Order: sequence, then structure tokens, then C-alpha cells
Amino acid sequence: MSLPALPLLGIGTFQLKSQPNLHNVLNAALSCGIRLIDTAECYKNDHLIAESLTTLLPSHNLTRGDITIVSKIAPSSQGRDKCRHVVERSAALFGGYVDVMLIHWPGVAKIKHGDCQNSVLRSESWEVLKELQREGKVRRIGVSNYTKRHLQELIAQSPDHVPSVLQNEYHPLYQDTSTIQFATSHGIQIMGYSPFAQGALLDNKTVVEIAERHSVTPATVLIKWCCSKGVICIPRTSKCDRVVDNFNGLDSVKLSEEEVSALSALDCDMKVCWDPSTIL
Repeated sequence: MSLPALPLLGIGTFQLKSQPNLHNVLNAALSCGIRLIDTAECYKNDHLIAESLTTLLPSHNLTRGDITIVSKIAPSSQGRDKCRHVVERSAALFGGYVDVMLIHWPGVAKIKHGDCQNSVLRSESWEVLKELQREGKVRRIGVSNYTKRHLQELIAQSPDHVPSVLQNEYHPLYQDTSTIQFATSHGIQIMGYSPFAQGALLDNKTVVEIAERHSVTPATVLIKWCCSKGVICIPRTSKCDRVVDNFNGLDSVKLSEEEVSALSALDCDMKVCWDPSTIL
């Protein structure tokens, strides 16, 4: 089955674990035209998202097919049996299938980074995801927080089934060019989380100057930069007004080549989230 391209914009839900806050954030995102929702097993909120969508979708004249659900298998659920259980549970929550299911982390909970069992168990998880995709319970499969080395291993083991998506930290301060270029050369769509570098970029001089030039927020500039790179952007916030501020000005903003280049020049390999590089 040929699948449509994934939306370039989505809403992240990390740390959103309570109602009505989560419901209200999703409502604001849908009102702004956002149609991709990112969750994960370890966020412990997928059941709340599913619950909210039962009322939100009809209120926005949408159906399940209009929404892209991205979820991720926790490090504690790596391996054949646990992985299958997690995906089947998630598929049941979201109308029988998940649009995108990712392996959240190349490592396994309670196993040391240098233990070869990390590689063994994530390989088992990948094989199960391939099975579940054939069964129709998952539309696309991919990975998250994989380095170039982890991707090379996976592709060598499964050359017939390359990941559709790689979800990694991505912002002007951390562009991980080697990994991104390797992934895109194999047709893997990049999805970037933490586009604001956990707030570190929101008062950056270059970002602020560009935002003032376009009369938008620094967050909007950073989202626009991410999308200009062909990377799916999934900012998260717990505040509805920030959802509106982040997304509403996007259509009116067109960053110049010089502005995109100035933002790209901020790259300094500054990672603000988890580092998977030591995982065998």
C-alpha cells in the first residue's frame, strides 16, 4: 500500500500526563491544523490521547484517518514478546493500527550500555515490527535516538526493510550532520524533537533578530527552520497559548536563504537530551 507523505508538523506530548491539560493542548493543536501527534509507551499518556480523540476528532470534523499517531516502544519492552504486546495494545487504542511505531532507544532497560544484549534485543524488536507491519497493525516502522552506527547495523541486518523514520534530537545547535545525511541517503524521513534545545535557543541573538524581522516568536522561527530542512518538527508544550503562538504564524513566514544559513551556522554539536553514543 502506498502511503501519503507524513505531515511536516506535529505536536509532542512528553510529560503531558493529566487531563484536562492534555485534552486542551490537543484541541489547540488540531485547531491550528496539526494532524500528527507524537507519544510513547514511556510517556504513559497514549490512553489519554485516545480518550481525547474520541471527542476531539468529531468536534473538528475529522476521522481517525486524518490523524497520524506516532508512538515508541520503551527500552523496558525491547525483545520479541514484550515488543509485540506493546504494539498490539497501542493499535487497539487507536482504531486497530498505529501510523508510525518506533524503537525509542537503542538500549535496553537495566542492561549496561556495553552489553551486546542491547544489539540482540533491539534486533528482535525490529523483526517483530516488520511482522506487525505485514499484519497491518503498524503503517510505518522506524527508530529513535539511533546513531549512524546503530543505523548501519540495522540496515546491514535488514537490508530489505530500512526504517521509514528516524526520530532524533534536532535543532540549530545540534544537527548531527553525519547521521542525518546517512539516514536521508537511505530514504529515511527525519523527525526532530526538542527544536528549541529545551529553551536554550529562544533567547539566542540570531534567532531573536530573525523573529523580530518577521514579527513572530523565536519558537516559530525555529520550527520554520526545521521544516525548511525537510525535517518533521514535533515541539511540545503544556500551554495552549504557546501552541497557538508556535503554529499560527508559520504560513506567513518565509525564511530567506541567508536566514536559514545563519541559523544552520549555529551548529556546535550541543546536545541537550539523552546521548546514545555509548550503547553497543
